[in-house]
Amino acid sequence: MKSDFIFEESKAGELTCSFKGKYLHSKYNPKTEGERFAQSLEADFSPLCLFILEPALSYCASSLKLRFPQATVCAVRFRKEFSESDSEWDKVFYLCSDLPLSEQLFLVLGEEKLCSSLVFDWSATKQAFPEENIKAWQEIKKAILKARDVIGTRAYFSKRWLKNSLVFAANLERPFILEKGNQPVIIAASGPSLKSSLPFLKENRASFFLIAVSSAFMPLVKNGILPDLVISSDGGFWAKYHLDFEGTSECFFALEAESAIPKRILTDGNVIPLVYDGGLEKDFLDAIACPYMISERNGTVAGTALTFAYNLTAGKVYLCGLDQAAAKGYQHTQPNALENGNAKKDYRLKNSETRMTFSRFSSEKTLEIYRNWFISNSAFFSDRVFRLSDNFAYDYPLGKIKEVNWNDFNNNKLEVKKDRDLKKIQIKEEKIRTEKKERSKKLLERLRNISKSQNFINEVFPMESTLIRRELSEEKRRDLLERLREKTDGLLEECAKLLQAGL
Repeated sequence: MKSDFIFEESKAGELTCSFKGKYLHSKYNPKTEGERFAQSLEADFSPLCLFILEPALSYCASSLKLRFPQATVCAVRFRKEFSESDSEWDKVFYLCSDLPLSEQLFLVLGEEKLCSSLVFDWSATKQAFPEENIKAWQEIKKAILKARDVIGTRAYFSKRWLKNSLVFAANLERPFILEKGNQPVIIAASGPSLKSSLPFLKENRASFFLIAVSSAFMPLVKNGILPDLVISSDGGFWAKYHLDFEGTSECFFALEAESAIPKRILTDGNVIPLVYDGGLEKDFLDAIACPYMISERNGTVAGTALTFAYNLTAGKVYLCGLDQAAAKGYQHTQPNALENGNAKKDYRLKNSETRMTFSRFSSEKTLEIYRNWFISNSAFFSDRVFRLSDNFAYDYPLGKIKEVNWNDFNNNKLEVKKDRDLKKIQIKEEKIRTEKKERSKKLLERLRNISKSQNFINEVFPMESTLIRRELSEEKRRDLLERLREKTDGLLEECAKLLQAGL
């Protein structure tokens, strides 16, 4: 079959190509054409990321790197025929992939780079592949809008997360650490599919290590199922209500230090401290010599729980109640701590049905983001991670993560029983090597030191950090830095008062 692509030698001796009779590069000197293209681009800010939509044989790549040395220079490919020149770029993304381009971009580049990105067409390929070009622009726009929302969320919550971390470090009394095993682990999320699995979880309770995400904690306990571990990573104020109810004193809580936590759990409970690698909370726990475990930041606690469990056992991991789709009725298996509170506010003109309908439709976009994370990472987890239910009809699959039922689980349980080398996950008590009365002083000292670092600025003031890095004018950059210093000083004063007040 004759190809629509023709590769031939240009007049200057360099390779050029055409598609359906139209040249995608100069037939005389494609290298010079690429250099001129790079010099012709205009930018009114300093980009952290630069996209060229289908640059074909990539003659512009080296010149773009010289023109924008601070940027990650990326190609978005429409066709695999040009893959031999992929090495010319910092990153290459393919429009036709199992994962939408917008998700590829967000996962690889992150919100800061996407919010400071520039996008340009290679004119000849735009004309040759108009449909692909339009789709690529739409996907990039989608990724940038998502990045903008994430930056906005971080900017809104970052100071609260910082203060939560200080409260955590100052008040924690009884830290524990988990030792890895190879027994099966079930992660219980609170989607509607959890309800039909509750009898099976109770019946087989001795056969696995059970981790409950915070919103699944109450329905498990109220049905007589005590998890080995409850995990929470949500820094929002309302998140603590999932953890704060009677009958939970003997539980163990794996808590991200920046999350919202009832104070009584920190002072009287059994806590496995979690920190994000590179996160500020790690600095605070190091300052007071408190042991901790590393977790992975994720938009959803279920994602954090999965990576944590995957590293905690060499055995199989089962996701139970992980629907990742909006439901027609309750969005969570009942009882639910937040639903219990919201129901008290219902009245005739704004009843529970109205509230649940709003919740259903307002959650669809967020659930799509969470779902795409599982799908995009499913190939990595698929060797020993499964979605478990009582033959529940899910609206969406999770990529390469296989769905199994309780018969499958019981068959695997028999195999595990035959394994004489089964090693259970152990919970080991640790100690904090700094006296509680000394902690505030050490924490404040560490806070003041790290407040001068770029990592602190990126974490606590993500929007300001992004604006400073992309600013071309030195005068405007100095003004932004001065305003940032004032905000930092004000925040340090607030944190000092928080610590000195005894929290």
